[in-house]
Amino acid sequence: MAASVDRFTCQVCKQLYKNPVVHRTCGFSFDRECIGKQCPRKECGQIINEENLTVNYALLKIVDEYRLSLELPLTYYLILLDTSSSMWYSDSLLPFALGASRLTYATQFLNDFFKLKMNSMTDKISLYTFDTSTTMKFDFETIDETHLQLLEDLKFEGKDTALFDSIDFCLDKLDKTQKILGNQISAPYLIVITDGGNNFGQRESKRATEVVWRTKKLHITGHFIQLGDKNRKKTRRICQFIEYKYNHFKGGNVKEFVNSFTNSITTEIRARNVRIETPADAAIQMINQLPEVPNTAPKIMFRQNVLA
Repeated sequence: MAASVDRFTCQVCKQLYKNPVVHRTCGFSFDRECIGKQCPRKECGQIINEENLTVNYALLKIVDEYRLSLELPLTYYLILLDTSSSMWYSDSLLPFALGASRLTYATQFLNDFFKLKMNSMTDKISLYTFDTSTTMKFDFETIDETHLQLLEDLKFEGKDTALFDSIDFCLDKLDKTQKILGNQISAPYLIVITDGGNNFGQRESKRATEVVWRTKKLHITGHFIQLGDKNRKKTRRICQFIEYKYNHFKGGNVKEFVNSFTNSITTEIRARNVRIETPADAAIQMINQLPEVPNTAPKIMFRQNVLA
């Protein structure tokens, strides 16, 4: 742990960077306030010229993320992606000639979502795909370039879709993860990306009550992202059954959709981490401000009446 913290601290003051600059002569970064007339790095030791200093914005962003991670709990996202063959089609009458396919919508969304979460120290993401069975692509990890490459290699080949079997599978996964991590994982997100097909496995009417109960028990926030218009009403009905939030994406400005979706989640997370002061909290605060009272009663000297 110490080695990783050193990446975020100035070599001179040993504190987290506040205003990191790069000395371009030697390539090392220091806080601007810690640099005098000479480079602090012993191996360099050259005279500092202002034109040789550049603000290290990349390092500043990373340190800000690290500083935030010390204040906020990690957010865990389990993404469940439909990879059945129906995702190859679009909503147009000539699916292969006109309009983007639903798998295109899916990869566009994930690509932009991953880029927003790239190298974030407060977000852990896991990706599962499903058709008649569920497959893990990667467990809860910090997103980097390799995950973007993985999206290009996704295959949409399943003939049928077992939606509720896959949701159950993910709930089992989140249950096990919470037992392992304990308080480190708080109110995770389950994001289902699908075109609404569910023609294999048990039907939603037999599973809805159980999914609702398990989701609430594990403090999971569930989201559906419906791709395209086919099965749209059915997906909305499922969301009502299992009390998941319904989102609809049918192409267009993917960045705008991803930003709106991500901002709504960020607002939820911030609201969840704001501690609301209750009357009981105010009373405790007032009690804490009172002067200390000794644990034992003070000795009182009584004046003795002297008889004349």
